[in-house]
Amino acid sequence: MSAELTPAFITWLEHQRRRGSVALAKIADQRRLLLGEAHGLERFAIRMALVNLTGLVAGWARGVHEGLSEAGHEQAAAAFALSPPFAESDPTTEDCERLGEYVEERVKLLEDLLAA
Repeated sequence: MSAELTPAFITWLEHQRRRGSVALAKIADQRRLLLGEAHGLERFAIRMALVNLTGLVAGWARGVHEGLSEAGHEQAAAAFALSPPFAESDPTTEDCERLGEYVEERVKLLEDLLAA
């Protein structure tokens, strides 16, 4: 049985949902950059930005996992326990798509909790 959704918890869920949405926008930006012609240092900069973004997503997921667990929403928390996918050494748009899917699935879980 899930815990009650208090006003403070709802506010926290909304904040986490917004953070996920911001991450999705940043992932889309990286995907667009990968679609362009990039070589050498430009390509390396895109890779490092994607690695950084993956780290931010991992931190977000870890925080949401902890918050949901503490609030008694273990089933929803379980989805956030999984690590996000990491980009290959030569990133492609598929890396962005996998990371985007990871975030989208978790944002949907937050939206479902808010709708309950």
